[in-house]
Amino acid sequence: MNTLNSITRQPMLFGVLITLLITSCMSGRRASEALQRVAQDHCEVDSSHTSGYVFRPAALMAGSAEETLLRGRYGPRALHMAQAVGLTSLLAQLTTLEAQETGNVPSTAYLAVRQRISDQLQLASADIATASALLDCETKRATLTATLLTRRENLREKRMTISAITIGSVAIIGASLLNLHEQHIAADWLHIAGGVGEGGLGVLALRQKPPRVDYPHVRNPLRDVWQKPRTSTQFAPLVWYYLNQPRTDTSRTVVTELHDRWEVLTSLNAAGKRARKPHHEVDYFGEGGAYDAEALTLRATMLGQLETEIRLMNNDLTILLNEIVSNPKGRGSRR
Repeated sequence: MNTLNSITRQPMLFGVLITLLITSCMSGRRASEALQRVAQDHCEVDSSHTSGYVFRPAALMAGSAEETLLRGRYGPRALHMAQAVGLTSLLAQLTTLEAQETGNVPSTAYLAVRQRISDQLQLASADIATASALLDCETKRATLTATLLTRRENLREKRMTISAITIGSVAIIGASLLNLHEQHIAADWLHIAGGVGEGGLGVLALRQKPPRVDYPHVRNPLRDVWQKPRTSTQFAPLVWYYLNQPRTDTSRTVVTELHDRWEVLTSLNAAGKRARKPHHEVDYFGEGGAYDAEALTLRATMLGQLETEIRLMNNDLTILLNEIVSNPKGRGSRR
């Protein structure tokens, strides 16, 4: 009984522990609220119908007179983009009118066709910018949430480390004071209590799972690339057409290449399936779920790859515009 009374008379140990507990709870609650706000902050960017009401992609008929005419005037990358923007018919008209122009002053018909082409190119540029903005927003949202989760995990580990050091220090000081008052048994029990406290925090730190957060993404830009629907619900028609057409230097499409990369990244290939743990799976291509920092970083990587491919559309759009405004006279075939 004397030993127990001696221990409970040490207010310093219990005061420190209570203070640490209260501070940790308050800080943790504020961090959780901030984390939830960021995770629930949806990107309000609709990139599915920007120009879909005005024009649709139009493919060239193989072997047609229109294809022969345009392939003699434009390069493969320019034609690739022209089909996505739905400009093949207008470009055929423009090419015919160019051959009929004799003077230095363009005809009214020529200028009218050029104006229509210019309008569609502006809408196409807006489509690409809108899709890029959506992906940029989603990438930053995932990256910021991952950063907050990582900070939360680091803060938790830091608190456990400080708590373990504090318990050990208080136990040593308390035991030393008890020894000075010839209360050796109480001092030994305090040593044991301090050691148990430090060891318990160490085991708890090792058994902690990475913090997770509910991260919804009902409008998921990754879903269409993964599921490959005929019509996209996330991107404008020209963007989706461009992503699904074979590249000019290969028979593979952007969607196929991205799908293969993501299959490796998400460990859905044969090697990944053997090592995967089902209870840690994340539905990257669904409507959301419980994400940890690593999963969010992976999601941000996939979004960044898709954004890069869409931004590269501007390069082909520039090539098309340069070939439209350039002087076609004396130009050889571009087959």
